[in-house]
Amino acid sequence: MESTITKSLPQRLLIFFVTFGAALVFVYVFLPYLTRSFDILNSMSRYLDDNGIDPTRYYYTDVEQVQEAEEYLESVLEEE
Repeated sequence: MESTITKSLPQRLLIFFVTFGAALVFVYVFLPYLTRSFDILNSMSRYLDDNGIDPTRYYYTDVEQVQEAEEYLESVLEEE
């Protein structure tokens, strides 16, 4: 059974901002804390930072390791 009670605009805005705030706290407070708490996650994070790799990007055309990997794959495929 669907509820026919609609919430007022101030209630909906309050729910939106509370949910949005919780999402921001989760992403910018909890996840970094979690990353720093586990050695393996912390070392992976440091490796990405040290090598200039942004894990949120789709394409890594400007990262040196990608160019090296592409050259290696091309040389291996040419040998066959």
